[in-house]
Parts: sequence; structure tokens; C-alpha cells
Amino acid sequence: MLFGKKKIDVKQAEKDMLLTNRKRILNDKSPSAVRESFNELRTNVLFSLTNKGAKKVLLTSSLAGEGKSTTALNMAISFAETGVKTLIVDCDLRRPNLGRLLDDKGKKGLSNILVNDCTVKEALHETKFKNLDVVLTGSTPPNPTELLSSDGMKAFLDEMSESYDYIILDTPPINMVTDAAILSSLVNGVIVVCRQFVTEKKLLASAIEKLQFVDAKIIGVVLNDVASSKASYGKYSRYSRYGHYGYGYGYGYSSRKKEDLDQ
Repeated sequence: MLFGKKKIDVKQAEKDMLLTNRKRILNDKSPSAVRESFNELRTNVLFSLTNKGAKKVLLTSSLAGEGKSTTALNMAISFAETGVKTLIVDCDLRRPNLGRLLDDKGKKGLSNILVNDCTVKEALHETKFKNLDVVLTGSTPPNPTELLSSDGMKAFLDEMSESYDYIILDTPPINMVTDAAILSSLVNGVIVVCRQFVTEKKLLASAIEKLQFVDAKIIGVVLNDVASSKASYGKYSRYSRYGHYGYGYGYGYSSRKKEDLDQ
């Protein structure tokens, strides 16, 4: 691919991005500021969800490339580190990313479960993080939306709710496909991920409107890739901000009720 006069190696660019994103996964060497912001995100989620039993949280974004999958994984790791049993499920059956982030090439996953091609046990994988398991997408299906809206998906989540305290769903961007909107009825809360200087306000507004249309419980917005250390609060175009964390990756979190987002 040519960009101006410079030839771009798309495959190499994607490989470089993957390596960069893997470095952003929480680990013992993560900057304290990054870890603390995820701790705050975890705390806000805890206070936002008051239902008994397993807490199910869905993450989506307006478009691709806003850091949704990495945020979902890091949030799941943060919960698992507190000692609670946590499951993260890759529900992006079109462009799965969790398997690449975790370097897990498991062939059986959610799509296989939903068409009775394997058991849940066969698709369930332990990760290197204590208390955190994962279900990847599995085989690429021709009908992702139909599978995610099936009775089998609800049955799968109900079954997982008996074994896990927290279930995190990584879903496709809501402005691109309807999967997140469909799944929002099966969870206790929805978080929208956006990226500073990348996400357009009108696209974020559109994402929130789509979720509100299906009466999704929006519990907050994560703003990542933050370069500013100045905090500001306001309508949904502005969120609490954290400083630059060395490798250009930061998080802000704002817990917003639905009526606040209507303003």
C-alpha cells in the first residue's frame, strides 16, 4: 500500500501494533499510574453494579482502533487480581482480538459452543493470570449476529454465571454492527471505550444513542491514550484524564448515569 510516496507494509504495521498492545497488558512492570487508573475503573464498576450474583459487563466502542479489547482485558485482569473468579469472552466474531493479545490459538470458542460443536469445557481456557479464564471466538461463523442473539448465548452466560463472579464481554464497535446492542440486554452494565484525539464526538454520541435506544445500562466511559494530565469533567465529550504514562497509554474513567448522558 502506498501512502503519499511512502510504501506502507500493512502486515508489518499490524504486527507492530500487536506487539505494542501486548506491552500494554497489565503486568508486574506496568507503570503504577496505569495500574492505579485500572484500580479506579474497577472500583467504579463495583459501585455501579449492585445486583446479586455474577456481574456481567460489556465493553464496546464507536469504531475500531479505540483500545477496546486491551481495555477489556486489563479490566478483567484487575478484577482477577483481587481474588475473584473472572471470565473474559471475545464476542467479536468478525474481527477477534483477544486470542492475538493473549497469544492463544485455541480453535474452539464461543461460536462453536453456540452451534453445539463443542462443550463449554472444551472452549474454556485458563490464562497466565491467576483467577482469569477466557473463551475466544472460535470458528468464524457466517451469521455472527444471529448466534449472539440466540437462546444459546443467554444459556451460555447463565451457565458461566454459576462459576464466575465477573464476566467481561469484549464486543464489536456498536457503530459498525448491532452485536453490542443485542448483547446489552444480557449484561448488568455497559462501558463505552474511546480514544483521545481519535474518537469523534459525533461518533461517540451516536454510539451512546444506539445503546440508549435499546435501554442499555451505560455505567461509564473509558478514555484511553491520554496525553493530558489536566483533569476536567463535563458532558460525555469530556472525562477525567490521567497523565502520560511513558509509552503513550493512559486511562481515564467517568461513571455516568443514563440521565447524565442525555444532557
